[in-house]
Amino acid sequence: MLQKLTVNNIAIIQEVEVALGRGLSMLTGETGAGKSIIIDALGLALGTRADISMVRSSTQKAVVEAHFDRINLTPEVKQTLEAAELEYAGGDIVIRREVSAKGKSRAFFNDELIPLAALKIIGANLVEMHGQHENQKLFKPKNHLLYLGKCVGDRQVISDYREAYQLFKQQLRRYQELLKSRDTYMRERELREFHFKELDEIKPGFGELETIQHELQMLENSGKLASSADQMARSLYEDDNAIIHQIEILKQDMQEIVRVDEGQQETSKELQSALISLTEVGRSMAEYRDTMEHDPEKLSHLQDRVGAINYQMRKHNMDFNQLCEYYEQLKDEMGSEADYDTRLEALSKTLESARSALAKKAAAFHDILDKTGITFSRNIESRLHLLGMPNAKFKVDQRQKETENLSYIPFKGKQVEPGINGIDEVEFLIITNPGDDFKPLIKIASGGEISRIMLAIKAVLAEHDEMPTLIFDEIDSGISGHIAHVVGEQIKDLGKHHQILCITHLPQIASMGERHYRVGKYSKGNETFAQIQELSANERVKEIAALIGGKNLSDASLRTAEELLNPS
Repeated sequence: MLQKLTVNNIAIIQEVEVALGRGLSMLTGETGAGKSIIIDALGLALGTRADISMVRSSTQKAVVEAHFDRINLTPEVKQTLEAAELEYAGGDIVIRREVSAKGKSRAFFNDELIPLAALKIIGANLVEMHGQHENQKLFKPKNHLLYLGKCVGDRQVISDYREAYQLFKQQLRRYQELLKSRDTYMRERELREFHFKELDEIKPGFGELETIQHELQMLENSGKLASSADQMARSLYEDDNAIIHQIEILKQDMQEIVRVDEGQQETSKELQSALISLTEVGRSMAEYRDTMEHDPEKLSHLQDRVGAINYQMRKHNMDFNQLCEYYEQLKDEMGSEADYDTRLEALSKTLESARSALAKKAAAFHDILDKTGITFSRNIESRLHLLGMPNAKFKVDQRQKETENLSYIPFKGKQVEPGINGIDEVEFLIITNPGDDFKPLIKIASGGEISRIMLAIKAVLAEHDEMPTLIFDEIDSGISGHIAHVVGEQIKDLGKHHQILCITHLPQIASMGERHYRVGKYSKGNETFAQIQELSANERVKEIAALIGGKNLSDASLRTAEELLNPS
């Protein structure tokens, strides 16, 4: 329920605060006094689009604060609060909207910033506005099923259907995902078979590339290596003037030295060791030279293989180890088949079982919705007759959407598309004049008829509708006299189930309120200001009398106002 609304610097409103109560409250005032501005300001707090033209001239910022005693935590509201990372544990809430003169807008939910999209959703669950020319929710066919569903007495039928629907959607999703996986697998398998065929021609093995590269290095440089080894072998060991022969001569000279000076014994040993080492190096180089491989055919083969490996590494953007792993993976895949057919067959049976169960629940939901629609239509017609539309006829049109999609369920020989709210598409149809055909509500042209139809529907829905606050903004256009009185009684009756704020020019309706607020304006200097005040009993009589006879109050208009406010 809306407890208090505070408006600052919007249009001609400098500062206005109004405290509201439960039940029916009336709002009256002269045209242009600011009644609609107050409603527009409330709309801002509920997430409507901000416009800098709304900011009062010569001010920097407009602010609206709406205090509510609670918020109905529907699944949509819970999801919205969670998505916006807002916490709400219950109790009062304050929504504040700020609009700067530069066009910037901010919104707050209990002093925490809230995205405008989230505010719109929450606002739509707090207040429902009805204006004479608005494209109201009641007249949108997409909402008619939801309204009719609220009137279903046996809620278990709806609960059972939705449980079966969720299970069916789950099984359908699993089946479709497996189908998609199989199709993807079959498309990819052809490509992977091609990859395997290419890789299997070279059969890459872990560690192989390093070995091949070493062999290539040896073969490509075999001539240089052999030449160097030959030079070393001959210089150290094979030539007549080889180094080891010269050391043999030096060794004899060293022996002569040692005979005379035994202290050079160690030096003699080092010379002998050098002779032995150089002899081994010479022999090794000779052997290395003689065994050096010269194989142009093998060289060409290895070069081709490295080229093929490098091509595959570039193609798959992999290093050699990754390429080997991919090859092993493909070998395993090519050796086995994914058993999609068996799995699809099992899932298909589960899906058909869920489809059959849902079809039964859907038929039960349809039947109870059909019965509810008959009662609903009868009650609407009764209300419309009371509201001065004696020839009105009302009908709930139910139809199903046929589909060839896999999501269908069977219903009366057709394949129909189920939804979370059943299989029926519902639209309210009406006849207002004898001889006419049934028409959608949106086709009703008369403003007075629209007001009465809306009131009739809201009255029937009143006990089921969870919307806490309703705003009626001059919906009394086109009615007067006795019908205006009946409309007022209907609005008053709605006040038993909702908090209602009603803007009206008709005294018959204004007299029905439990509270009455008057909006007026005054000038000070070169500025105009709006103000709002709750009327006392005496002030209210005068206000009703002014609605009857104008500003110049007569005894007759005052008596009539007294009678309207205090009927015998």
